[in-house]
Amino acid sequence: MKVAIVEDDINMRKSLSLALKSEGFEVLEFRNAVDFLKKMPEADVVVTDITMPKMDGIEFVKELDGKYEVIMITGNATLNRAIECIRLGVKDFLTKPFEIEELIEAIKRNVKIRQKTGGKKVKIKPEFIAEDENTKKVLQMAKKVAPTTANVMLLGQSGVGKEEFAKFIHKESGRSGKFIAVNMSAIPENLIESELFGYEKGAFTDAVKEKPGLFELAQGGTLFLDEIAEMPYNLQAKLLRVLQEREFFRLGGTKPKKLDVRIISATNQNIEDMIKNNKFREDLYYRLNTIPIKIPPLKERKDDILPIAKKVLKDVIKEYNLESKTLSKEAEKKLIEYDWPGNIRELINVIQRAAILSEGSEIKAEDIYF
Repeated sequence: MKVAIVEDDINMRKSLSLALKSEGFEVLEFRNAVDFLKKMPEADVVVTDITMPKMDGIEFVKELDGKYEVIMITGNATLNRAIECIRLGVKDFLTKPFEIEELIEAIKRNVKIRQKTGGKKVKIKPEFIAEDENTKKVLQMAKKVAPTTANVMLLGQSGVGKEEFAKFIHKESGRSGKFIAVNMSAIPENLIESELFGYEKGAFTDAVKEKPGLFELAQGGTLFLDEIAEMPYNLQAKLLRVLQEREFFRLGGTKPKKLDVRIISATNQNIEDMIKNNKFREDLYYRLNTIPIKIPPLKERKDDILPIAKKVLKDVIKEYNLESKTLSKEAEKKLIEYDWPGNIRELINVIQRAAILSEGSEIKAEDIYF
């Protein structure tokens, strides 16, 4: 089994390397993510730190784009960073100091996953499920606002399913256009404006032909602006003008285009604090936040846990062509009693891993790793 260690602390890197070699692993060492990405070596598992020079671990995982199984280690763990790792598909997150046996077990699990899946990465998104009373209350509010043209802001922790709620609102709205989703944190800052508004041929050096933006593509439908708090401050004024005037210009364009788009935005940040710190425009916030809808975390929606888990399990079995499996009563109890800091995204990861690693037709409690 070949393991790549990407760690800027030489003492930690050498210590892990010696320990893993003594256990029979073939080890490759890299002092930073940039050096690794230059070579993209053959490896079963990548063990990497979050805090590194040149490129941090989260950006590194994004660049890897699912080509490797990844184990994240850190001495500065925060809930937000752990959740971001979960969102990117990292299934093991170890906090320093940890026992080398923990890392070895995590490596073995990830190697087994790679062997069983052939490195195939499948993004599982369960259909919209609302069995819990707390979820149903939010759903009733979403149904009421759906037929209107009011802008909606979805609030809640990362991973609670804000995009699924946005899709539900669009479906219930009766709008004939498309549902277009964009994650503001996933677009480089210098490209956000052209992605949203499009551009005319010759608007800038690489604009060899015209391109419609996301506002145009969503005409008659819904534009979902996820992670809206990540929008650069200088672009917030332009978005505000578009919402006020109900028209926009492509980059390099001279003719305004009328806007017929329902805006749904979402954030897991406290925008009111950002306003106080001059990081988000107050006038834009009130324009977007006509109808705020707070989505409760999964730990407050206990009756949703098993229906979501069973749907995810069914999808994983189908996508990876696994033998049929069910959850044991003990496994179900373990899922219900857990607090799910990573919410639905974490639940998806846990079920994927359990489905792939468990033996036989029943997933037992010991097959569930958090």
